[in-house]
Amino acid sequence: MSVFFRWGVFGILAVAAVMYAYNASKRLSERRAPAPVVSQESPDVVAAEAEQAAEPLEPEEESPPENAPPMPEACEEERVVAERALKMRRDGEPLDRLLRMDRIAFQSDAKRRERLEAVARQWFEREGRDPDAASLRGEVLRDCRSALAAPATPAP
Repeated sequence: MSVFFRWGVFGILAVAAVMYAYNASKRLSERRAPAPVVSQESPDVVAAEAEQAAEPLEPEEESPPENAPPMPEACEEERVVAERALKMRRDGEPLDRLLRMDRIAFQSDAKRRERLEAVARQWFEREGRDPDAASLRGEVLRDCRSALAAPATPAP
């Protein structure tokens, strides 16, 4: 058998092995994809939720209401984390992926990082329907201001 024939057979087998591995990984990823959730609710509610899910939340593009009080930078950051937590819960993402996002994981201040982790957990584990943008902003602002005011009181 010549050297060229041996390397040709080896090349064909190598290409076949790569194609087999590619197709196997593709089938495996299709099986691991989350199954669609079957809802027992009325078709009107399902259609409304589908429309709401089709509209992505983009916290950077969203502007606050005109009559809303200004948010401190720390509270604005908490609002973005809360929106991201709600979105990731809707998408079926795990909590640990949320806690590894840049805004939380790369905080140099440990107390601030703990606060953002608490906000993320609170909104990720929240029961019931997601609030609209205005009520979300109001709740986050109220919680943030109470958290900012709590350490300011001197301990006896």
